[in-house]
Amino acid sequence: MSPFSVGTKILGTGAVLLLAFLLIGYLLPSDWEASASRVVPASADAVMPYLDAPEGWREWTPWPENGVSRQGPDHGAGATLSWDDPDLGSGSFTLETVAPDRVTYTVDVGAGSIIAHGTVTLTAEDGGVRIDWREEGDLGRNPLMGYWALSMDRAQGEEMAKGLERLEGLLTGGASAPGQPIADSVPTR
Repeated sequence: MSPFSVGTKILGTGAVLLLAFLLIGYLLPSDWEASASRVVPASADAVMPYLDAPEGWREWTPWPENGVSRQGPDHGAGATLSWDDPDLGSGSFTLETVAPDRVTYTVDVGAGSIIAHGTVTLTAEDGGVRIDWREEGDLGRNPLMGYWALSMDRAQGEEMAKGLERLEGLLTGGASAPGQPIADSVPTR
């Protein structure tokens, strides 16, 4: 067997394996769901300033550091935070609905290539409020994203749980509501 035919067989086998890998990735589900819950020793009124404005979310969830801009109202439905970061790409976070016990939002990454919808629900409990955070999304029909979607439920759920832990720390550690000095920790809304 000539070296040329061995090389051709190796390349052919590699091409078949690559195509199989991509086909499987394309056929994998691209959607995901994640959730996290936490009971915090605070009222819904104390939690809401961290939920009803993009700046509140920036206090307890990770955001790009570069190219961040605001659109729409400061609080409530339509309040939007957009980013265009050289490392993380572009996207936006928009509050869709804001009620005293529930907030919904949409995250759009890469001009619609990845869309996520989330809901945070507040329920009064003895000694505090239960925060239930649910998010679902679609990573699009990219064959590589199918593999990512397999672990997204778990990975995003872990990140959401970390966010709720940071939020509880803000609520119980003497931190002020977003935009207020620490000495004045009573929300004005």
